[in-house]
Amino acid sequence: MPKPRCDLYFPNTNEDPVLPHTIFTKGGGAQLLLPSLQGALTADVVIVGGGFVGVSAALHLAEAGKSVVLVEANEIGWGSAGRNAGHVAPHATKLNDEKLNAVYGPVYGPRLAKVGAGAPDFVQDLAARLGIDISVVKGGIMTVAHTDAAAEGLKAEAARLTKTGAAVELLSKEATARVVGSDCYRAALVDRRGIAINPLAWVRGLARAAMLRGARLYEHSRMRGMTRTANGWRVVTGQGEVEAGTLLLCTNAYTDDTWPGLKRTIIPVRTYLAWTKPLPDRLRESVLVGISAMIDTRRVPVAMRLHPDGRLQFGAGVGFGAPQQVDLAVAFRRLKDVLPQLEGVEVEGVWNGWVTRGIADGWRIHELAPGLVTAIACNGRGVAMGPIMGRELARYVSGTPRDELIVPLTQPKGIAWYPFYQMFGPTALKALKMLDKMEMARRA
Repeated sequence: MPKPRCDLYFPNTNEDPVLPHTIFTKGGGAQLLLPSLQGALTADVVIVGGGFVGVSAALHLAEAGKSVVLVEANEIGWGSAGRNAGHVAPHATKLNDEKLNAVYGPVYGPRLAKVGAGAPDFVQDLAARLGIDISVVKGGIMTVAHTDAAAEGLKAEAARLTKTGAAVELLSKEATARVVGSDCYRAALVDRRGIAINPLAWVRGLARAAMLRGARLYEHSRMRGMTRTANGWRVVTGQGEVEAGTLLLCTNAYTDDTWPGLKRTIIPVRTYLAWTKPLPDRLRESVLVGISAMIDTRRVPVAMRLHPDGRLQFGAGVGFGAPQQVDLAVAFRRLKDVLPQLEGVEVEGVWNGWVTRGIADGWRIHELAPGLVTAIACNGRGVAMGPIMGRELARYVSGTPRDELIVPLTQPKGIAWYPFYQMFGPTALKALKMLDKMEMARRA
């Protein structure tokens, strides 16, 4: 069994400890402004990490009658939970059913597919039960094909989903142009089950609900060490400590060396998102008509969503390592290649955060040691699946047999090329962009 580190734990020291201002800040609700952990506490379960997985685990454990302490290094929602695009797709992973079954097996593959298909309903139902205003935008998630080959792929996916009874539509080139506001795409698949929300309001609302049910949450309480005890685990922070029978490590994209080898199971990819000032009425009525959000099929995709106030949110780039200054002119020019009518529209802001890519593009639950469990590797499906995985952790801790969970309990498996991803990642990214550019040129 690996020996957990007990020295100081300082992941991502180059990150600003203040949650950035995003398009979701205004509607995200007030900051929780929770105290830091002081002194010594005991609990049934201690949770490290205040993102979707952690706060959902705290909520569901508290509802199950467990005493819970959660410690967050910065503030609730500081990581990916408060920095994502807010898309809620009806899929647990980015794998199709065949690959899902190949990765998870004939039992867990269909089980995970079913849970993913209901993910938007899970978010809306839980938010309604808890009284959380998450600013739901309905209409569906639209995937648009940038080449004829991609269009054929969408056609096949539409046929498969239709057989399952899913509310999907395959749009022609002309219909796609009318919805997107651009004639540069070949076809589109609209999955009407998909929604878009305010993810910051979602994670803060889950945290408040957990506290109302008795969970004790602390901000600005970075874990500095974890050790085994006779009865479970001790987590030490700057000015306090918690002893509990079970420790849930819910750090996902911000996982470091607190457990040896765990961070080598994921590749953190930094995403940059931006938004414009409100579009003029004539543009609002002709861009992304009647849908929640859009993403195209390029290797480095164009993704965007139109907010009810007319501001257009869009992807402004991806990268690795420390945050970089974004060339917004270049990012916006790429968007205007799709929507040239945006000429003259001003960009209002930009933010960045991590997306976790796992070894097989799917979620994992690892039982690292007796009483030490983690859920990791969201692969861009964290807004709904993060809280679902937090619920699964709570179910397991509360006595649900492991073979009834939605994914199997496994041991971590490192990514073979992990030591080289920061070295070669930027080069690979440039190559992918070049391939996209060549395909778009041939398509034209």
